[in-house]
Amino acid sequence: MEKPADTQFPIDDLLKRRWSPLAFSSQPVEKETLCSLLEATRWAASSYNEQPWHFIVATHTISV
Repeated sequence: MEKPADTQFPIDDLLKRRWSPLAFSSQPVEKETLCSLLEATRWAASSYNEQPWHFIVATHTISV
């Protein structure tokens, strides 16, 4: 299935044709839901607590 990206600036055709079945909603995630998700990840099982966990959370978007 071809779904070329509608880019604002020219990019390599290979990147433009890349397609992911994942979809993102424009609806914001409620703060309580986000906090619950992060708390669940904090308590999730890990291998001797040795994985280098890193989380980046963005709550606002900006236009470039």
